[in-house]
Amino acid sequence: MNVDVRPIRTAAESALALNFAAAKSKLPGADEIAALRDAAFRRFEAEGLPSRRVEEWKYTDLRALMAEAKPLARLPDAAAKRRALEQSTLLVEARRIVLVDGSFVPELSDLERLEPGLAIRSMSAALAQAERGLVSELGNVAPNTDLAMAL
Repeated sequence: MNVDVRPIRTAAESALALNFAAAKSKLPGADEIAALRDAAFRRFEAEGLPSRRVEEWKYTDLRALMAEAKPLARLPDAAAKRRALEQSTLLVEARRIVLVDGSFVPELSDLERLEPGLAIRSMSAALAQAERGLVSELGNVAPNTDLAMAL
């Protein structure tokens, strides 16, 4: 007798699946990136969010802690960028890299006189431009045995 075992989904897992389905066709990157993304999401669909049953997550049960999944953040508008600029303070001499709601904002970042070999851009821009080396390294930066890192 064969039984099709399907994990019980939490509200957050269901919302993440819906968010991914809605955003998938708009995400940057060529076929190789899409394949990595799809493989990671298939793993998520099979295993769900990490829980205390996963040894590496036994003290941080993400499945229990994540009651809901918020929708993907929209790109920041002019008002959000203005608030970020008004609220930012550099306490030491450093290069300013500004992120608003998870989005890199180059016009508020200090990108002048970059050190030789240094390039700063958003991940979506790098994926859209098929940056040399990025595609080959994406699947190798962190082991994909950790579900959260795979996603």
